[in-house]
Amino acid sequence: MGKKKDIQQVEAVAREFNMNESERRDFGDFIEEEKAAGNGGIKNERGDFTYQELQQKAREFLGII
Repeated sequence: MGKKKDIQQVEAVAREFNMNESERRDFGDFIEEEKAAGNGGIKNERGDFTYQELQQKAREFLGII
């Protein structure tokens, strides 16, 4: 069974922004914290992020807004 599509998108964005493995894990935690804080995305009722939203969150996470 493959990875969930949302995880695949997080990994794709992490690669796009040249994150190392540690940054990738921290980025995943950051995304979950954003959702828990009510700052989720518009993709669905769970607050998942669209690919474009993940790109913006990566910029925030890396401080390159």
